[in-house]
Amino acid sequence: MTWACLLLLPSLVLGHGNMFSPPAWWDRSSSTASGTSRGCGTLGLGTDNEFSESHNGKDPDCMKYWYSNGVHIPGEPTIPDSMVQEEVTCRHQAGNKDSHPWFAPGTAPVYGACGTLGGWPEGCKHDGKGHFGDCCSGNCDGFALGKNAEEYHWPGEIPVTEWFAGSYQEVKWEVSANHAGGYSYRLCKMPEEGISGVTEECFQQTPLEFEGEDQWVIYRADHHDGTRTKVKALRTTKGTFPHGSMWTANPLFPSVETDPADYEHGQGQVIDYVKVPANLEPGEYILGFRWDCKCSPQVWNVCSNILII
Repeated sequence: MTWACLLLLPSLVLGHGNMFSPPAWWDRSSSTASGTSRGCGTLGLGTDNEFSESHNGKDPDCMKYWYSNGVHIPGEPTIPDSMVQEEVTCRHQAGNKDSHPWFAPGTAPVYGACGTLGGWPEGCKHDGKGHFGDCCSGNCDGFALGKNAEEYHWPGEIPVTEWFAGSYQEVKWEVSANHAGGYSYRLCKMPEEGISGVTEECFQQTPLEFEGEDQWVIYRADHHDGTRTKVKALRTTKGTFPHGSMWTANPLFPSVETDPADYEHGQGQVIDYVKVPANLEPGEYILGFRWDCKCSPQVWNVCSNILII
């Protein structure tokens, strides 16, 4: 597999985003941590690296650093015209290229099914050289030689969320650097070897459907009081992978598209309800979130533990 090297512009790497509800593997303080600060320091990786030196001694394992960078769809675009987001020109980002993941949702290969720390596991030049934490992008928001989330030993108690089979459940993710595109939620039966055995192929067996025609946004401007704004969801089951899986477009308009940039409404939290299949066997599962970007060759993903009862 060939991975293209990308020089990221500073405006492209302001913090990214990922799922935080249900709480992910790295979440040990969901009641106190806010926004993309969740997960910082959970792995105890230390701060003796270039990333931490560039971020005032901060730990590199926060929720906003789990992704695959430099990934492209393997074939032609398949997304319907109604989902292309023509109004988004990807200004000041990596360009509006039809090889980016959103143009054939679910087909771009990822390094790990639950996210890859720093986005550049093979090093900044994809040659395996360098040191963990070497800065690979503007603002050092992408860095070298992190491992896939499923390869780490997660200390403490990983949060477990109980879901009833056949129920509707609220899910939430945070957008803090908006690359447009859209997203999906999937389930994987817990492998015998535990989280170390989860694969993208397992998630592809059980993509979840979204419930209803509406979703809710907590704009960055409303974070202080948590006000939810209802918006019409843009969803599709056409041109997606696995065939017929349901994906929803990111409802937030990228901040950098406007002049001056409107970060107060181009960033925030996105809330949906998903349907839990009624025929699921009770037991332990892994919930996977996947955000396929339009304005960058990136896929953002992360996982939570779910108990189906």
